[in-house]
Amino acid sequence: MSYETILYEKDGPMAVVTLNRPEKLNALSDDLQLEVRDALEDAGWADDDIRVIVLKAAGRAFSAGFDISGADGRPEAVEMRAGFLKGKGFSASSWWDVFWNNPKPIIAQIQGYCIAGGLATATFCDLRICSDDARFGAPEIRTGGPYIPAVWPWVVGMTKARELLYTGNLIDAAEAKRLDLVNQVVAADELDDAVRLQAETIAKLPPPTVEYNKKLINMAYELMGVRQVIERSMELEAIALTSPRSSEEIAHFEKLRAEEGLNAALAWNAARFEREDAWFRS
Repeated sequence: MSYETILYEKDGPMAVVTLNRPEKLNALSDDLQLEVRDALEDAGWADDDIRVIVLKAAGRAFSAGFDISGADGRPEAVEMRAGFLKGKGFSASSWWDVFWNNPKPIIAQIQGYCIAGGLATATFCDLRICSDDARFGAPEIRTGGPYIPAVWPWVVGMTKARELLYTGNLIDAAEAKRLDLVNQVVAADELDDAVRLQAETIAKLPPPTVEYNKKLINMAYELMGVRQVIERSMELEAIALTSPRSSEEIAHFEKLRAEEGLNAALAWNAARFEREDAWFRS
């Protein structure tokens, strides 16, 4: 597969997948998701020389989330969306699976904004190392829908999960570390080295040891129902967004988006939360 929205390289036992839409804050378009999946499948299952995978991003942000700017008309992307309905293609569930079931550990290297679907993606990775300028959260819930990854009760605990998912507020890197949302926080100029050190350490272990330890940890959470919660969260999101009882906020956001464009809708929504978000805009 030729890549247009990611960079994919191999460095000894380490594979590096770089989200490469910096002008869009690495929004997760359909074609980008297809390319990431292809690279992760190659590194995880096809290449026995790879022992660890790093997922990073170009530019000033890890990812601003799933791309809502418009439908991708590429034939493979259309086929992918059709596959959602048939249960054979790529969906939020299979986006989870390519990370969760990958036999190789995946380290997310995070800088800047890591929000919405970008944070979902990072949370699906095994480990997360971020720079001290990173910002995390699910602001997309302010315009409707449950949060797709639905794993925060396990990751940050029920009390904080409720707060973040009832408000859409962001948190900084220090708070993310306190909550164990990330494994390590470093200065921006130390991020590459910190991730490489972690990757090289993992790569020194016998591959079967790492693979089966990952399977064991996954099994523990699956026995607690994490997979069922992921599937159910997507059903609830669809219900929330299509319900006749959908809120006036969602209706107004969609009306602005249709009449004046996405930027106008986003600006209206941001103004509603100016006080809550002032701390990270200053």
